[in-house]
Amino acid sequence: MSELRAPIRVLPAAVAARIAAGEIVERPASVVKELVENALDAGARYVRVDVRGGGLGLIRVGDDGVGIRAAELWLACQRHATSKLAGDDLGGVQTLGFRGEALPSIAAVAELTLVSAPDEGGVGWKVTLRDGRVVADEPAPRTRGTTVSVRHLFQNVPARLAASARAQTEVAQIGQTVRRLALAAPHVRLALFSDRRLVLQTTGSGDLATTLVEVYGPALAGDLLPLGPVEAAGTRAWGVVGGPEVTRPGRNQVNLIVNGRWVQPRGLLAPLEAAYRPVLPRGRHPVLVLALETPPDRVDINVHPAKLEVRLLEERVIGAALGEVVRDALGRRPVSLRLPPAAGLDLLHRPDGLAEERGEWDDQGPIVTPYLPPLRLVGQVQARLLLLEGPAGLYLVDQHRAHERILFERLAAAHGVDAGPAPEPVALPEPLVLELRPAQVARFGRRLEDLADLGFQLEAFGGRTFLLRAAPSLPGVLPGAPDRSPEALIGVGEPDGLAATLVTLADEGAGEGEDWRERLLVQLACRTAVRRGRPLDRPAMRALVEGLGRTTTPAVCPHGSPLLMHVGDALLEKQFDWR
Repeated sequence: MSELRAPIRVLPAAVAARIAAGEIVERPASVVKELVENALDAGARYVRVDVRGGGLGLIRVGDDGVGIRAAELWLACQRHATSKLAGDDLGGVQTLGFRGEALPSIAAVAELTLVSAPDEGGVGWKVTLRDGRVVADEPAPRTRGTTVSVRHLFQNVPARLAASARAQTEVAQIGQTVRRLALAAPHVRLALFSDRRLVLQTTGSGDLATTLVEVYGPALAGDLLPLGPVEAAGTRAWGVVGGPEVTRPGRNQVNLIVNGRWVQPRGLLAPLEAAYRPVLPRGRHPVLVLALETPPDRVDINVHPAKLEVRLLEERVIGAALGEVVRDALGRRPVSLRLPPAAGLDLLHRPDGLAEERGEWDDQGPIVTPYLPPLRLVGQVQARLLLLEGPAGLYLVDQHRAHERILFERLAAAHGVDAGPAPEPVALPEPLVLELRPAQVARFGRRLEDLADLGFQLEAFGGRTFLLRAAPSLPGVLPGAPDRSPEALIGVGEPDGLAATLVTLADEGAGEGEDWRERLLVQLACRTAVRRGRPLDRPAMRALVEGLGRTTTPAVCPHGSPLLMHVGDALLEKQFDWR
């Protein structure tokens, strides 16, 4: 085989440049990213991006930053030439670009023109490269700043050109890139034009919430929650997140900014998603931007060709802190009523009204809890919702989901990973019988020890039958709980759901990950909570609201669905035309 080996040689410069371009210039959006980052590194306060033909015909990026001197303009287009790395220490890099490969790589696959001026004299210098060679080097009119024009992208790479998407798709990718850059630099005015049509524009206000509304649309206005600031492992973080009303089916609007760079650090994204998943509906993700500041020597930015991924020291600690602040914000925010409420006489003739005949005011005073505002109980609506008045309007509470949240957090606190000694199980008045199918018996038997740790006292009763004699403490489900659950809740739950939940567990294999415990607690809370359609007396209603207000995430059930709705004073004033 040795005679088949070609001799080692140094590649021609043009070939090496096209190989580098293949790594850096993936599509038009890649060019836009590199050029806008150069503008931001130059201290620009305004950046304009123009594209035509989806960026394949023309990409032009102009800025008002620090320009390039005429003598250095050609040098800026040489490989590994940069002004952003003063020494040899990559650990101290604080700029977005530093490798010195963007401009020469673009010039290898397109016609590249740079016009730049370092002052306000009105005269700059222009350099044009075609196929990596200089074809123009001359004075040109320009105020302070730089304009980079890229024409006929991939003109000498037919396969890459043929594989490019439709112009509309390429513009969408460019738009996503510019949005991310705008969030990373909210102090900079950014404008994107496609075929002379304005696509996106920001004001450079410096405010993350304002910029988030500008890049993702006015529908977010009024639904953004502040995050932080929070500090962990030498890193400071802050940001904003959209409320539960504006979630998305994908992760495209989950944004992390590290030292001014939009990135996708897996070590932070994984714990972040794990934290918000329980407080959002299945398959939904928040509109979120988190900005992190950390010392340059605590982050490695040189681990991805396009610098989209970075690694931070103590990512697990930082990720846990970020997840906690996002989960708390989403889990405590009630959904706001957006649709106009029904009006007219129809409201007076509904067959389902308040559960109680008396419309008396709650004479026991407001319900004061740590995680809800002071609330006064009005009554029960359609035997499903609890109606309350707070300092800023009305509140509707889904009674089933509220009880779910109470049960789940009680179980998680008593039997979670960080819990102390578990409370004594509650003996059932009569044993519950579990009848299993033959295929379920062996799997269920392997879970008996784990279930005993959770407080389920089970014993085989011959063949395919098991008896449940005791269960964990469940407020409102089991009487005589040792933790003295509110007496007002006794009897409102569904103890029969205990057996159904355990039978469902028997359908799972014995070695299916570590989250089976959480799934069991979620199902247990759901199947034993008070049902919709069940009338409640006033003490039971108060007990539900008091218990909900002591949970850490009182706005969503364990499945992530909303359970608390706020009808604000402003909406009431508008609908009733109060003046």
